Amino acid sequence: MQAVVSYKASKLPFVVLVIACLATVFLVPLVGMGHVGWGDIKAGLTDPGASVAGRIFWQVRVPRLLLGMLAGATLAGAGVAFQSMFRNPLASPFTLGVSSGAGLGAALAMGLAGTWAWLASGWAVSAAAFVGAMGSVLIVYGLAGVRRGFSSNTLLLAGVSIGYICSAVILLVQYMSSQAVTNATVRWLMGTVDPLTGYSVFTYAMPLVLLGLAVLAWHWREMDLLMMGDLVAAGRGVNVRSVRRWIYFSASVMVAAVVAHTGPIAFVGLVVPHLVRMAVGPTHGRLLPGALLGGAVFLPVCDVIAANAMRWVSHAATPAGQLSALSIPVGVLTSLIGGVFFLGMLLGKRSETIL
Repeated sequence: MQAVVSYKASKLPFVVLVIACLATVFLVPLVGMGHVGWGDIKAGLTDPGASVAGRIFWQVRVPRLLLGMLAGATLAGAGVAFQSMFRNPLASPFTLGVSSGAGLGAALAMGLAGTWAWLASGWAVSAAAFVGAMGSVLIVYGLAGVRRGFSSNTLLLAGVSIGYICSAVILLVQYMSSQAVTNATVRWLMGTVDPLTGYSVFTYAMPLVLLGLAVLAWHWREMDLLMMGDLVAAGRGVNVRSVRRWIYFSASVMVAAVVAHTGPIAFVGLVVPHLVRMAVGPTHGRLLPGALLGGAVFLPVCDVIAANAMRWVSHAATPAGQLSALSIPVGVLTSLIGGVFFLGMLLGKRSETIL
């Protein structure tokens, strides 16, 4: 009880997260190849044709920052939801095959682009990825409803099974496709927050994300009770099956809307909720908004590091006047951070609290 009271009384973690979020908004777009000054930023806003650096800032860096913040917040919030539903801090937004379904849709679109040229566009790939993700969600839900009701164990097994099937079909599509299609599919599956369509991506992703977040926020008390077990939640008047269904669909739709444009970005929904939970406590009234803020900071910072790390490392060896344009997909960096993080937790003193 004392721990719960101390978590309620402490506003410091949220103050830190808000400050970090504001710092991310103002500082991250300034980092990249080529210097962007405040004069360029103003010129790009008032007269886009006056400054190349200003156009790069407003048409490339700012949309990339906003998509990174949206994707990070969405994956972290969905991670909190799935962890409450499964009562396991190692559950992730991709546990139920959402990413595999999206990858299959994107791979099929890229593979069939040679037959139907309109599938080669970025919007067609994103649409196919969203359809694949939602198809996977509906299949998992149908399988979970057929056997023993909508229980968390059945849902988990169905999601893992569909994920493996989708992954196998993706490998088959890559094997039967050309080298160019295989390379494009692999790069898409690595994950990126570089929006090829500028700000228009938010017109399609943002409404679904906001709708899903509203549903999760409405059920935060039920998520607290689900963490205590189905029997306890039912004894407190919670319709466990209905609440689990709402959490499942809202979190899955959020993830599908984002992954369709970014590809699967691993470990954000694992690392961020785990870190925020240690700072703000397990109550979802604090954990959910804390995870949203943490994800909105974590992914853009990882992206700016991944995009510039190779240039920073090779800058000293690069001839004067030339800059290396090599960049690492952000999904590679988040996977590396996630693996190292959980390995450290496993070997540390708190290893028993993870499992």
